Amino acid sequence: MGTKLTDKTSVEQIICEMSLEEKARIVTGGSPFATEPMEEYGIPAVLMLDGATGFNSMQYGAELAFKTVSKELEKSGESLTRESFGGMGGLLLGLRKLQMMAAEKEQNGEPPAYGEFGCYPPGMCLGATWNPEAVYACGKALAQEMGAKGVDVILGPNVNIHRDPLGGRCFEGYSEDPYLVSALAPYFVKGIEQEGVAASVKHFAANNQETDRMGVEEHIPERALREIYLPGFQACVEAGSRTVMSAYNKINGKECAMNHWLLMELLREEWGFEGMVVSDWSGAYDQVEAIAAGNDLAMPGPRGIQCIVRAVEEGRLAEETLDLCIRNFLKVILTLPAMTGKRPSFQMEHAVKATEYAAREGITLLKNDGVLPLAENVNVAFYGNRSQAFSGSGAGSAGVDTSLLTNPYDCAAELIGAEKVTYGKAGVDTNIWVVTVGANGQEGADRPHMDMDEEDKAALNQALAEAKEAGGKVILILNTAGPVSLMEWEEQLSAIICAYYPGMQGGKVLADILFGKVNPSGKLPLTYPKYYRDCPTYKNFPGENKEVWYGEGIYVGYRYYDTKQTEPLYPFGYGLSYTTFEITKLSVPEETNVEEQDVQVRIRVKNTGAMDGSEVVQVYVHDVVSKLDKPEKELKGFCKVFLKAGEEKEVQISLNKKSFAGYSPEKAQWVTEPGEFDILAGNSSRNIMTAKRIAVVCENPFGLGGSTGIGEIVANDRAVTVINDTIQADILKVANAAIVFAPDKIWSDIWQTLVIPELVKKGVAKAEIEQKYEYILKRFEDL
Repeated sequence: MGTKLTDKTSVEQIICEMSLEEKARIVTGGSPFATEPMEEYGIPAVLMLDGATGFNSMQYGAELAFKTVSKELEKSGESLTRESFGGMGGLLLGLRKLQMMAAEKEQNGEPPAYGEFGCYPPGMCLGATWNPEAVYACGKALAQEMGAKGVDVILGPNVNIHRDPLGGRCFEGYSEDPYLVSALAPYFVKGIEQEGVAASVKHFAANNQETDRMGVEEHIPERALREIYLPGFQACVEAGSRTVMSAYNKINGKECAMNHWLLMELLREEWGFEGMVVSDWSGAYDQVEAIAAGNDLAMPGPRGIQCIVRAVEEGRLAEETLDLCIRNFLKVILTLPAMTGKRPSFQMEHAVKATEYAAREGITLLKNDGVLPLAENVNVAFYGNRSQAFSGSGAGSAGVDTSLLTNPYDCAAELIGAEKVTYGKAGVDTNIWVVTVGANGQEGADRPHMDMDEEDKAALNQALAEAKEAGGKVILILNTAGPVSLMEWEEQLSAIICAYYPGMQGGKVLADILFGKVNPSGKLPLTYPKYYRDCPTYKNFPGENKEVWYGEGIYVGYRYYDTKQTEPLYPFGYGLSYTTFEITKLSVPEETNVEEQDVQVRIRVKNTGAMDGSEVVQVYVHDVVSKLDKPEKELKGFCKVFLKAGEEKEVQISLNKKSFAGYSPEKAQWVTEPGEFDILAGNSSRNIMTAKRIAVVCENPFGLGGSTGIGEIVANDRAVTVINDTIQADILKVANAAIVFAPDKIWSDIWQTLVIPELVKKGVAKAEIEQKYEYILKRFEDL
């Protein structure tokens, strides 16, 4: 009788008792979406499903279908062995069974049936809320629903950066800005984890395209990795995500699931992660190498295990390394509902409330010539298929098949009366045309261009022509996975509302916004370009020959547009309201030692209009002079404030030492340089309304020293004086050749090869030479 899993002590006993085959089984999935149960050790199967947008009934159906097929084969005398499956385990078998069942229903004339599942706003819409509370509410409601349905690990959130607007899963990510991602996504994790279900932050790391996604080679500068693509993951780990999903792609030559630097050195040793790493489905291309790199669980299953057994027996994989993966896995299992028996309770009204809250906070008003909000006595014609077939989320693993989606047309008819609303055809009294257009986003494919769907173009052109003839106005709703090309129509439109994919209550909230029941307060979490050719990744996305170069480095999104002085259609952080706001009286200390205390930024914000509403005060930092190449400005703080008409409040935002830092590959660390910084406050990256300059005091990481290049040293007149006075010679002559031809030659080398021989010629003793060198270094500290 084996030891049963009960606590951390039992984990060690079980590892000692397990055979090598059992160890290989436990770190390899048991079915398409569940881990391998081992009753002899009291280890339950753990169900893992996508995703951050709701219960994925297709995946759950595939899990059940696989089990059905397995039982059918067992009854017939056949059996499925692990070694007969490839990297996708039993997933393809389960999906094929589902397809056969669907085809049979269609043949029998049965319509597809959708369950009443919650559909939660994807990351892009949550990013547009700029509201951690709204993000938390969605994570919490999602965990309640999925946990109640038997899910133990939610495969999300997806915190990959919006590198390019054509990314197929761009809608799942939160933002182009790492600070905004890091400020919001952890609240989704906290909402999930509080309910006992585990979050699995994904896809670690830099999974920013779907083209060639199975192993695409990404060449990413280390600084871009550290400053842009990794902070969101670190923030979610620190927020308590118990699992991390490794990605399909390669980073600088190594697949993520087999990347020891990524999974062990960075994630565990540097960040202190103590949970479990699970591969993306079939992403552990080499199971043995994945285990050695720190990928604890390979999914899906069942999948062959003899490769693992042989690797240990032949000494190619240390059994202690395999044991470490098991230990990480079992410690997480101990905390999951499958083990504890504690599952959250769920009520759909909580999900409805949370998704409506997030949609209200996220849907963004991009243009308004005064037509909005509409009076309830107008006659409205809706155009575009999505006015009725509205998308709450994208396709693929983020897709949710549910009967609970709302749409703008039906909700507007309910709000002002069906007699005032038409679809696809204007009435005699129509004076407002509302056109909903879309552009699909999905797992497995990037968008081919930035255009809206062709049928939507036709609907928009028809509405514009009819409105022009009738003297009416056209309002555009963007129900899209990312930015679409609008320059052909933007000037002709009276209002534009970006709904993103807003979850199941999106249609209702849109109707409420149209008729002034809700004052929009969303802000763009990404830059909206005029043309795709303006994007920082233009001609470098998605690469070619399964290889892509991140040539833009840290200049992603608004960082690029600001630096290149390229005007976007709508800037990062932008969003209109039905009221107006004034941001003034920014107050900061003239000087702060950030080694000892944070910088407290105080700002006054006032609602100067006639309607209650919310504004997002955004704080950016500009480094006036720096050795590191820095963007024109970077978001480092924000606060969403609700104000009644005429109300004024003071908000306080804290900036710490890292707010002024950049990552130095040379020093392999984050560095903050002393000097002057501009603190900028406004309501978008391009609308800075007040600013103050501050002196930041801290140790200078780039101070002169033995590893400083001679070119940099002689550029400092005070350093030259110190050296010349000490060696009683002119360093500009002594090191002339190096200064001209090798200015990067470091001072310690210059001293050894050029200065010491000069001093020896003068008869200076060895001990005195050493003293002079130390004296110069000491004086450098004061420069």
